[in-house]
Amino acid sequence: MPATKWTDELLDPLRKAGDPPADAAIEEIYALGRQEQVREALLVLGGNSQAVPDGLPPKLQEYFSHSSVLPQWADEVLVARGQSLLGRYQGHIVTTLLCGSLPLCYGCGDGAQVLYRSTRLTQGVFRRLMETAQFVVDVLEPGSLKPGARGVRSAQKIRLLHATMRYHLARKDDWDTSWGVPVNQEDLAATLMSFAVIIPQGLARLGVELPAQDRDAFFHIWRIIGHIMGVNERVDPASYEDGTALVDAVLRRQQRPSEAGTVLTKSVLDFIREVLPTPLFAGVGPSLIRHLAGNRAADVVSVPPADITQLALTVQSPLSLGYGKAGDTVPLLAKASNELGLAVFKQGLRLSNKGRRYQWQVPTGLTPAP
Repeated sequence: MPATKWTDELLDPLRKAGDPPADAAIEEIYALGRQEQVREALLVLGGNSQAVPDGLPPKLQEYFSHSSVLPQWADEVLVARGQSLLGRYQGHIVTTLLCGSLPLCYGCGDGAQVLYRSTRLTQGVFRRLMETAQFVVDVLEPGSLKPGARGVRSAQKIRLLHATMRYHLARKDDWDTSWGVPVNQEDLAATLMSFAVIIPQGLARLGVELPAQDRDAFFHIWRIIGHIMGVNERVDPASYEDGTALVDAVLRRQQRPSEAGTVLTKSVLDFIREVLPTPLFAGVGPSLIRHLAGNRAADVVSVPPADITQLALTVQSPLSLGYGKAGDTVPLLAKASNELGLAVFKQGLRLSNKGRRYQWQVPTGLTPAP
């Protein structure tokens, strides 16, 4: 599929398009005044594998029923192959998400406005980033994409979160319509590619060159997630190469400095310093962002210069957990990446929430749930 498919003529209308099934469900909830009741009911799905509770509004029941059906082209063999990558490269995958995918998204001047104005990642930063890391785990765990399983439930809940953000932001006086519809179809597709394309690219930058079959299987998983999350077929890349072309097109259209992007990226850097607090790792965040997202993207979101001089003084980090195939065969930044990603799990997902898993919640407003 040629790169010229992703033209302005195709993408411009998609900035004005939301997600009708999810939007209808959220609008019905607010029209009925049942937002708090629904939020509490959905907490029953805390493990993300239970049945949808009875008594939800009709459009929400319909939403859960329809969005749980996987596309006919979903391939269980490809899914299983792609999911095996988490166990091998857990640390590198999480770090690439934090230091590659997120800064590239935040450098998109229009798309960054949603998170900035909803406060989802400018307040309660630690929790929000841990939720995103938990979502990656939910999707990549074996068996997570079977009907009603954890990965499907997580994607369904995040889709409702997006619809809630659209509902509120579109009604705010300070929302500039030139940015498009909040969480529009172009931004949804670009965010999906930040997982499906940017993570394999980041792994390659860290010395983990995936075989084409593994890379394509990983992409296939995220394509399924895009289907569950309501990505329009017109902007749903069918292959890794097509997805790469879409990333290039969106960056061409949107990459520029903004206050939103700078504030969001600073939140990521602060988060990294919290997870790796010792002076030894002081330069890890800027260095990894510049290595994984590139200097141009890092400059757009005001990332400080790279500095890993202190990290270079150590041979073995005290945070090393001793696993990950790339361990002793990749460069210094790959080692730092593995340390950061594993620390997110060790100090974050496993310990900081009192042993409980983080989960996405559908809020009743724009401020983070307590």
